[in-house]
Amino acid sequence: MQDLKTYLRKNPQVLVLLVICVVLGIGTFLAVIISLITASPGVQTGEPSGSIWSALAAVRGLVPV
Repeated sequence: MQDLKTYLRKNPQVLVLLVICVVLGIGTFLAVIISLITASPGVQTGEPSGSIWSALAAVRGLVPV
């Protein structure tokens, strides 16, 4: 852990890029989860396999994963 702190102090741009990646990753994850939860079942998404609806059911807890 001490080596990581030393490395980040010598290379602050790595810390900035890490923070940016984490924030964007969490934001993308939340956007997908929110869109799955708020999707209504009557809307046609163009997905022939039904993968969106099975993912929605898994998120809502209807189907055990």
